[in-house]
Amino acid sequence: MKPTRPGPLLIVALVGAVALFGVETLLLRLGEPLLTPPVTLGVTLLMLGVIIPALAWPIRQSTRDQSERQAANNRLVNPFYATRVVVLAKAGALTGAILAGAGVGVVVFLLGRIVVVWGHVVLAGVTVLGGVVLLVGSLLAERWCQIPPSNDDTAHEGEPA
Repeated sequence: MKPTRPGPLLIVALVGAVALFGVETLLLRLGEPLLTPPVTLGVTLLMLGVIIPALAWPIRQSTRDQSERQAANNRLVNPFYATRVVVLAKAGALTGAILAGAGVGVVVFLLGRIVVVWGHVVLAGVTVLGGVVLLVGSLLAERWCQIPPSNDDTAHEGEPA
């Protein structure tokens, strides 16, 4: 599995920002109430941004120095657990990017109005903060789930391992 690159994450965040800005504009023109993200969304994203790296920590401890761990006969991490954590981290990175972008779209829309309702701006800002924490935590967890190259991986073609 390849590591998540920043380009697609920026595109996803931009799509989220443009989409929510457009939805808010459409709702305003239709005379409907604007979408304001609840504070629980931002708090949940913050919590996930802490939980996902916590799930990856045992994997990092296991892969940081495999040679010493194998020599000491310590138990290695279950590969299925590691796969689940890295997939969760990838999903968290994409989710964090799109929700942070959506929060930015709402903040930009609200700050562009003549009358600014600061309560709504703060709620959208909490969503942006939660999305960024989730994004960073997920990328960190994904990096921790990488296996360092072994001596076999660094051997050149035609040379014995």
